[in-house]
Amino acid sequence: MAKLTNKPRSPQQKQRASARSAPLVLQGREQDIALIHHLVDRIDQGGSTLVISGEPGIGKSALLEVARHRASERGVSVLSMTGVLAEVHLPFAALEQAVRPLMKRAVGLVPRQRSALLAAFGMQDDMGAPDIFLVALATLSLLTERAARTPILLIADDAQWLDQATYDVLAFISRRLSSDPIALLVAMRDGFNRPFGDASTLRHRLSTLDVADAEHLLDAHAPDLSADLRSRFLKEASGNPLALVELPRGERVADARDTPWLPLTERLERAFSSRLSELPNTTRTLLFVAAENDETSLHEILHACEAVLGERVGVDALTPAIAAKLIEIDGTEVRFRHPLVRSAMHQAADLATRQRIHAALAATIRGQLDRQLWHRASAIIGSDDELAGEYDQMATRALRRGAVAMAIEVIETAARLSSTARAKSDRLLRAAELAADLGQPELLERLLGQVDVDQSHQLAPVRIGWCREISKPPTIDDPAKIPALIGFAAQAYAAGAKDLASNLLWRAAQRCWWSNASDELRTRILIAASQLELPETDPRSIAITAYVEPLRLGGAVRVKLQRLSETRDGDPAVARILGSTANVIGAFDLGVSLLAESSAALRAQGRLSDLARVLFAQGWAEMEVGDWPGAMREAEESVRFAEETGGTLWIAAATIVKAKLAGMQGNLEQSEAHAAHAERLVLSIGASFLLAMLQIARGISAIGAGRHWEAYEHLRRLFAPADPAFNPGLQFFGLADFVEAAVFSGNAEAAQGVIDEVERVSAPIPVPWVETMLSYGKALLAAPADAEPLFLRGLGPAAKKWPFLRGRLLLAYGVWLRRQRRPADARAPLRESRDIFDALGASPWSHRAREELRASGEASRRRTEHAWEALTPQELHIAQLAAEGLSNKEIGARLYLSHRTVGYHLHRIFSKTGITSRSGLRPIVAEARHTAS
Repeated sequence: MAKLTNKPRSPQQKQRASARSAPLVLQGREQDIALIHHLVDRIDQGGSTLVISGEPGIGKSALLEVARHRASERGVSVLSMTGVLAEVHLPFAALEQAVRPLMKRAVGLVPRQRSALLAAFGMQDDMGAPDIFLVALATLSLLTERAARTPILLIADDAQWLDQATYDVLAFISRRLSSDPIALLVAMRDGFNRPFGDASTLRHRLSTLDVADAEHLLDAHAPDLSADLRSRFLKEASGNPLALVELPRGERVADARDTPWLPLTERLERAFSSRLSELPNTTRTLLFVAAENDETSLHEILHACEAVLGERVGVDALTPAIAAKLIEIDGTEVRFRHPLVRSAMHQAADLATRQRIHAALAATIRGQLDRQLWHRASAIIGSDDELAGEYDQMATRALRRGAVAMAIEVIETAARLSSTARAKSDRLLRAAELAADLGQPELLERLLGQVDVDQSHQLAPVRIGWCREISKPPTIDDPAKIPALIGFAAQAYAAGAKDLASNLLWRAAQRCWWSNASDELRTRILIAASQLELPETDPRSIAITAYVEPLRLGGAVRVKLQRLSETRDGDPAVARILGSTANVIGAFDLGVSLLAESSAALRAQGRLSDLARVLFAQGWAEMEVGDWPGAMREAEESVRFAEETGGTLWIAAATIVKAKLAGMQGNLEQSEAHAAHAERLVLSIGASFLLAMLQIARGISAIGAGRHWEAYEHLRRLFAPADPAFNPGLQFFGLADFVEAAVFSGNAEAAQGVIDEVERVSAPIPVPWVETMLSYGKALLAAPADAEPLFLRGLGPAAKKWPFLRGRLLLAYGVWLRRQRRPADARAPLRESRDIFDALGASPWSHRAREELRASGEASRRRTEHAWEALTPQELHIAQLAAEGLSNKEIGARLYLSHRTVGYHLHRIFSKTGITSRSGLRPIVAEARHTAS
């Protein structure tokens, strides 16, 4: 496979190239230099990221050179990358530039990380497309391994022109440097809508020089200016160091009024291009070639220029350009003194000249197929089906490297080269589908806007509809979209695209669950799905049924789920669908293992965006089956990965899990803080189905606090059709809570109506969780003489799968027994409920159980605090992995942290628990696992 990256350049060449006459622009930069020195001097105290921004020529690169010099003085290793506009289409090019000195250590990486990194750099082609986060973790591992021996300063100049893959890797790394002696220094030009970092990232914008410093710099480099010209250049430069140095080298016009006003960047470009008229034709052509080349190779530039001019060209032809201070030659590389020089040369060459140059470069380049193709495409106007086909293959190579953004760009170019409207549309649709997967709606619409749909292209409208549907998260409560999805599915099925039809109906079913869809729409989806005649082993068949009618058909779905989960082939993608389906119907006992299997696979693949979603679902299931430490662990990690990947929806969803857990444990302030944060997110994105989950979390928190009327007000919203939280598919999740709140707030009649409706809809075979809740609710509502059989039915074998619900049943049963003047009989269920709540950490219910036991005549010991409860969810997770024998490096690979960060957490764990070695973790972890079981 051809590599897309540049020919190797030495670190010394990189450092010399980036200086850009650094001493010239350091006038008046004392405070900026002090900031850089502080960053470098404190590297060994922990990592950090600094983003330096400013207009072109303001001195960003000069400050980076200051950082390099300071790092050299302090014994800090420097790794550098520079964004180049001509290389922005080459995925991971800048990243490879920086980490090349570390690649000998790649052999020590975890195998999957090593394979991902080698695939990203085009050095290995035997694995599927590596996820960007797996490449990023591999890069972080290389950096932290080296930093353990020598601190590192990682520099990214002109970051606005870094290829997207490198940019994403840097963003990942920047969030994980706090525990490692690594400083990341990023320089970015103003005016680019490409923000780097997050709210915690340190930022510094370079200001223009004040009048005195500007005058000093101008006088030092142009001492012979007349007073008028001096005044003019000071005014035009506006304190920009590069302008103060370069504008006087251009044409000196006596009267500034003769020159129209131009933006400073354009004026600087004109100052550079004005020097072309004084250069020989061969020199000018060499500059034009260098500007169009995505390499700096002197050999390539000379040979391509010879092809353009049809004559021999020697290196001495570049001497006039060096004298004009437009370029520098560094060994075998030609570099422009500033990116604005390259831009000026590009604009100075006419289109015909640029096309001849690209053709010459394509003929000159050897051993780098993709670079050749880029130049071939730039050399022509019009169609070329053969080249379009080669671009299709280049897109496939890009996808194998995990460079989806590049693949989209390549396919779009292939579409431009297509000779027929059908071929062009097919390619644009393929690019649009990739853009939809990336969640880039603006790019998607731009691509779809170019698609030419005619009547003969039956699938085009369907594919367009599908792209628009999947490009947006499920945030809109809009049942009106469902008929269109059903229609698209019918068109796809008629055109023989059964798989696409299945996906469309599954999406329609999901929209039913997210919104208040009518019974008529639900019926239409089920009929359409039956017409597809999907095999029973297709998980979408079960999922469609569950999402459309989770309560009505939940019992039948559970039977199929259990059978399929036992006979399937272990595909984690299937496990994800089945696990989510189990949650939807309330079969959390089945969902836990399926979702755990899916999350493990996604974690290994580095698919953090999907992992955030699955971890939320896994956390909810673990919460319901009584593994509260695991649920909080999953929720915390879901939030972390969702924040990393821009998944606002899943941040909100996982935060609701955290709110409910905190409420059940009696941490009311923390619960409401989580709930309020989640509510802000939910309202901002319009995810109304999450409002139902949020009301459930707030309801149970209020019940724990003994505020049943408040709980009733929260929970009744799920059953009020006019309320934004109304959701037929989620109502039954809050059944037990609503009935309890209603009974103890004087609203038993409302509770009875809900019980009757849920029992009617779920008949004849409700899922065990729903059946247990129905028994609990009916027991609370029953007359004293009728309650005991209902309690006992609810406490059947199925209830053991839902410890918190079982504990509440036992508590209510014990209270009922005591009030029936049977205190001796009440003690056993009250004692058992106390133990369940103690194990869960459900302190409000534990306290209530103790009070009831005391009233029945039995003293109750105080709850024993456990060592693991002092740990954060992440610390407990790390402790569990360390107890299993995983090394810090292996734990870091599992959690997407640096191994030094893992070591920091282990130090805190030892301090909190009072242990001194990893062997001491086993009993602590075992205690936590016993609680969860």
